[in-house]
Amino acid sequence: MAYKLIIKSEAENDLNKAIEWYKEQNEKLPSQLLHEIEDGFNKIQNNPEHYQKRYKEIRIIFTKKFPYGIYYTLEKNTIFVHAVLHNKQHPQNVNKRTNKPNDI
Repeated sequence: MAYKLIIKSEAENDLNKAIEWYKEQNEKLPSQLLHEIEDGFNKIQNNPEHYQKRYKEIRIIFTKKFPYGIYYTLEKNTIFVHAVLHNKQHPQNVNKRTNKPNDI
């Protein structure tokens, strides 16, 4: 089944902030981070149910080289990416983004 991937604006903002931070550290890091995130998106699209539900219906896939998680939900044949968060950030905000009750 082909899954449609929708990256919400909040997730795009998360990623842009991360890229800006890594730009200040090393000019090569932003492209490496982006590659890791795109790899995560591809894995989600290929097998979205493979990754465990962590918070009610919210699933997470973690990047390998960077400390980030991609938080998403699956609704029929559509994947919604709600957040791209550093592992030290509290995921509680993701519930607000999904319009779900605060259960984290």
